[in-house]
This record gives sequence, C-alpha cells and structure tokens, in this order.
Amino acid sequence: MTCKQVLFTGSRPPTTEQVARLRAFAIESVHYPVIETQPVSFTLPKQMDWLVVTSPNGVHRIADALPELTQTKIAVVGRKTANVLLKYGRQADFVPSTFTGDALVEELGPYLSDGDRVVFARGNRSRQAPVDQLRKLNRFTIEDIITYETVTRRLPEALVKTVTYIGLQSPSAVEAIAPLAPQATFIVIGTITEQAAKTAGLQPIHVAREFTVDGMIDRIIEEESA
Repeated sequence: MTCKQVLFTGSRPPTTEQVARLRAFAIESVHYPVIETQPVSFTLPKQMDWLVVTSPNGVHRIADALPELTQTKIAVVGRKTANVLLKYGRQADFVPSTFTGDALVEELGPYLSDGDRVVFARGNRSRQAPVDQLRKLNRFTIEDIITYETVTRRLPEALVKTVTYIGLQSPSAVEAIAPLAPQATFIVIGTITEQAAKTAGLQPIHVAREFTVDGMIDRIIEEESA
C-alpha cells in the first residue's frame, strides 16, 4: 500500500502513539525541524511577582532558577509548556484558556495587581505584542528577557515536494517553506501561524481546532475521512 506523507516541522518529533494514529490511515510521518534553538546568556531579576514563559524551550532555559522562584508566580502559554514545567517539579500558577499570547494578556490581567513586576522569558522570535499590550496599561513593571534565539534551517526541496500534508507549527516554518512553493495541504497549529501562512500565499490551509500536534492529526484525519 502506498502511503501519503505528512511533514512535521516543529522541534520535537511526533510520539509513537501519534505516528500510529497516522499509519492507521496509511499516512507516513516525516519529521524535519525548521528551527534550531541557541541559548543566550541572561539574568533573571531577583524579585518578580510574575514570570511569563511562552514555550517549552523557555521553561528549559529558566529551569535552573526554579528553586529560587518559590515566591514568584509562573504563567505559561499552552499545555505543552505547562507539562514541561511540571516535569521540573513546578505547577504553573496560570494557563490561559487558549494557547495564544493575546489570551494570556486578556485573562492574566485580573490576577495582576497595580505595581506588579512581570517578567517575560522568551525566544527572540516569539511575538512582541503581548509584552507591549501589558506595558501600555502603565499599571505594571514589565521586563522582557530573551533566553534563547531561533535560527531557521533550510528544508530539502525534494522532501517538501513529495509530501501530501505539511504541518506548520510556527511562523518560522512558514518562512522556511513558502519560498519552495510546495503543492501540499497545509495543517497549521494556531491562528498566528495561520495568518503567516495566508500572508505567504500558502493554500489550502486547515487550522487545528486544538493548537497541539494531536489537534493537527485530528484535522488530517478529518480530511482523509471526508
């Protein structure tokens, strides 16, 4: 039986269970991460009311500081980020209902007090808008600390042109893939990546209803079952 292929572009490969779900529909999973992360030197303030971490990579970068952050509340974006934090023995104090920075700002606001010191620990390519939105309120001390940098990798053109589906898991993935003009169906992990894909002229685009790899696989299976 000839399998279709789906190319996942995120930093982590799909799990054994996720691969098996796709194989049940004669779809082969191919993993080629389009970004690499590089650590950068940083120092967290000694006194913080809230630390906001926007990705699993961000959690790994601040992990060594966690024993000293017992008095600091930690907000994260997304279930995956919360789960990585939990592996380091720390429960997130706040997770927004949807996995976006905009939802974080809107829903975290009521938990903040005037004068709170809020520190964002993030990658150099993560969205600046949530930081700016909180800063514009002029109610809090906002600090923005870059803990790692991301570098885009070049994708093999032959690989991109043979797959049926391409999973776009970040705007960086759009940036890497769009110049190759692949003839594929694009499955995107969230609204920000969707905007980037539309701006780049990629189509057709289908957005995962849950902004996770499982949500992307659900969307692929829906397409195969239609």
